Parts: sequence; C-alpha cells; structure tokens
Amino acid sequence: MDGEHYDELVEAIYDAALEPARWDVTVSGLKDAFNSIAAGFFVQTADQGLDVCFVQGPDNDEMEVHGKHFASNNPWFTILGLMRSERTLTDPPLEKIHNDRRAFIRAEFSQDWCRKQNFRYSMGGSLLDRHGNLLNLTFFRSQQAGHYTGAEIKRYQALCRHLMKAVEINARMAALAPEMGGQNSPFDCLRFGVITLDGCGRIVFKNKYAAALLNSKQGMHEKESRLKTTDHNFQGILDCVIDQAFRGQKSAILTLPRPAVAGLSLCVIPSSDKRNFLGIPNRSVTIFICDPDDKEITSADYIARRWQLSPLEAQFALHLLKGYNIKEIATVLELTHNTAQWYCKQIMQKLDVKRQPELILKLMNDFVFFLDSNSVG
Repeated sequence: MDGEHYDELVEAIYDAALEPARWDVTVSGLKDAFNSIAAGFFVQTADQGLDVCFVQGPDNDEMEVHGKHFASNNPWFTILGLMRSERTLTDPPLEKIHNDRRAFIRAEFSQDWCRKQNFRYSMGGSLLDRHGNLLNLTFFRSQQAGHYTGAEIKRYQALCRHLMKAVEINARMAALAPEMGGQNSPFDCLRFGVITLDGCGRIVFKNKYAAALLNSKQGMHEKESRLKTTDHNFQGILDCVIDQAFRGQKSAILTLPRPAVAGLSLCVIPSSDKRNFLGIPNRSVTIFICDPDDKEITSADYIARRWQLSPLEAQFALHLLKGYNIKEIATVLELTHNTAQWYCKQIMQKLDVKRQPELILKLMNDFVFFLDSNSVG
C-alpha cells in the first residue's frame, strides 16, 4: 500500500463518517487494500452477543451462526484482557500465549467457522470499549495469501487512529441531534427535567427545566459536562445506578436528597434504540427529574381521567411521580403497607406495565399533564 492509496483510505473513512451510506464502499476499500477475502465492523456486546454492522465476505447465515455460538467462543475473547482497546491482534500473539504454533487452527472457532469459508489468517482488534461493548474491526485472509506482514500491521494501526476519530466525530454529532431541534423543543415546555448522558457519561442534552434545576445547585449541578450531586455521599450511588443502566440496561428510581426541601425524584432509563453511522447501538441514559415542591404538578384529577384510575389510585400515582416511595405513600394516604403495595400493582396493571420505573416513565411520557402553563394557549 503506497502513500497515495493510504491517503485515499483516510479520506474515505472521514467521508463515510459524515455520510453513512458510504461505509459499504469504505469497508470494501479496506478489504482490498489488505488483500483480504473478508473484513468488517461488528460489536461484541457486554453479554457476549454479536451485533453485526458492516461486514463483507461471510454470508448472513454464517454471521448468524457466529453470533449465536462463536461470539462467546472466539479464542481472542476468551483470554481476559487480550481484547483491549487500540490493541492489534493477529494469529502469532494467540499462538505465543498458548505456546502452540497451531493454537488458532486448533480452536473450534477456526475449525467449525473459519475453515469452511477459507479464512486462515486474521488481523484486527477493538477500536472502542463502551461499558464492555467492544467495537471491532477484523480482516480475514486465505491460506494462499499468507500472514499479515509487519508493514501491513503498522498501516492497519495507523488507519485505526483515524477510524477511532471518525467514530467519535459521529458520536458527538449524534449527541448534538436533540439540541438541533431549535428553541421550540417540546421538552422545553415540560414541568419536569430531562437530561441525556452519552456513552461516556457526559451531559449531551438538558431541557430548560433541568437546566434551571442544575443552575440552582439544589441537589445537583453540572461540572465539566458531568452530573454532580450536592450531597457528596450520594454521588457514588447515582454513579452506580447510571453505570448499571449502561452495562445491564436496567432502569431505576431513586430520590436525591436536598437540604431543607423535599428530595428530587430521579427515574434513570437506559436507551440504545438510536444507532450511529456504523449501525452500532448508541448507548445513552435518560434521566427524568421531578421536583415534588413544584406546585404545577398537582392534577390528580387529570391522571384519574387519563388512565381511568380511581381518585385514590390517582393520588397514589401522583405521589410516585413526586418521588415518594411506597412506604411514604402509605403514611401520607393512611394505608397499610400491604394495601399500598396492592394499589401500586393495580395501577401498573391498568397502565399495562410490569415495573415501577416503567410506570413512572409512562406517566412522564404524557406531555399534556406536564405542560408548562405559560406555554399553553
């Protein structure tokens, strides 16, 4: 690969980052440049699954087999720490670790998946690690083509630096998307806070209500694009909940204490529906924030009409939105703990949800209830 060809590949990488439709062409160019019969991007998920992005060479059936069985048995992934970000892997390192020159071809992955597709030599590695979800770029060669040479590995490593930058460029562009809706975003009319964190935990979106809460520094604030709690003892709890949302895709509800006033109710919801230019899930976390001292959030009558709840059920749901737990609601509404639990189950059944965070999220998604009165009419 001469210097001119290398420059063309770099240009193609950045073109594809800005224009996703060009990635098929770019992957094809990379495959040919390294004299490979297969190449592409895929995501090895934290739970050892496989999310195919752009792969050329294997057919779809073979990639499905790979995802179901060999994603968890890939010989490189079975060695702890080997698939570190920015590390280039070829067959020799694996053979050296096992002290066996035939370590790769003896592996089940090689025998049952690679061999029948004439994949003998490989080169690749993880470009990025997002909470255990690894973005990988991999090349395969036939027996006749021989090992990847030292010069080719250096070229690959040089290109990886551009690929990583391209991924970050697109991730930032995707993160800015919610803010590009203009000043008339419907989120800015809501009487609760909405904050979105990207895969690195940075705040990439906040509506006006959330911005006002952060600026007040009552309970939480923003520092260097990170969400910080005023109560330092609570920071670790919030960080742990957010990390669990990223890693395990688990939602959670918690109350953030504030001095002299009621605590803020936080509903932490994971999301990976949006995909970036490689088709990789954009891991993000959305935090919905309710201030129980906000006098605008008082319409139990609306909740009752909207969801066909009894007056007591509507009051119960309203207190959930304000951040009260079941024990506190039982005290306020003068119910036994068992009765309060029964009411919670009844409300979840009527709203067709199975968990309390889903219930709160469904109530919060009802924009009409939370519209700022100043924005109506």
